[in-house]
Amino acid sequence: MSKFDPLEKKIVYKLGFRSAIVATLLLIIAGITATASIQPLATIIGFLVTLFFLIVMACVHSYASDEKKVFSLIGLSFAIIYAVLISLNYYIQLTFVRQTTFDASMFDITNPQSMMFVIESLGYFFMGLATLFAAPLFSSSKTENLIKWLFVTNGILGVLTPIGYSLNLPLEIIFGGLIVWDIIMPVSIGSLAYLFKRKCNPKYDEA
Repeated sequence: MSKFDPLEKKIVYKLGFRSAIVATLLLIIAGITATASIQPLATIIGFLVTLFFLIVMACVHSYASDEKKVFSLIGLSFAIIYAVLISLNYYIQLTFVRQTTFDASMFDITNPQSMMFVIESLGYFFMGLATLFAAPLFSSSKTENLIKWLFVTNGILGVLTPIGYSLNLPLEIIFGGLIVWDIIMPVSIGSLAYLFKRKCNPKYDEA
């Protein structure tokens, strides 16, 4: 943990815990609604995920020790790119695609041949990079090690998805990776919430 006053620590831990809890719940709902194709709810939830994931990553950056802050800063930077791409994409889905009287199929994210599907995969590529660079920050406890390897796994999935799409792999493979992501990402952010919650306790001491 970087050196700052106890009050600042408390703020980071509490904000990190609360934002991670909300992000975890949103990720679970996003996975269910997206898999069941419940629109526009899935898109709205996905939009909210970008906001809370960004807050979580900002807390992770503040949590990082001074010698590792370069990794958390890179991770936060990639998280910002992810949030911009995905939130813009989802807002277009909720407004232009749903309201236009023209043929908007090339902008419809549910169409694998649309340009927005490509932007979607690119956005999650940057989310994968964000967790991949944040992973080295966690290593001092069992919970941190769990978060580290979940972040690494998410990072690998995020990087491989646009590569697979660009190589024109069957969509079943890409969607299979999405199902795995629907499990790994909520667990990793939920574990992060648990870590921040434990850190709020002055007597925190985990092996």
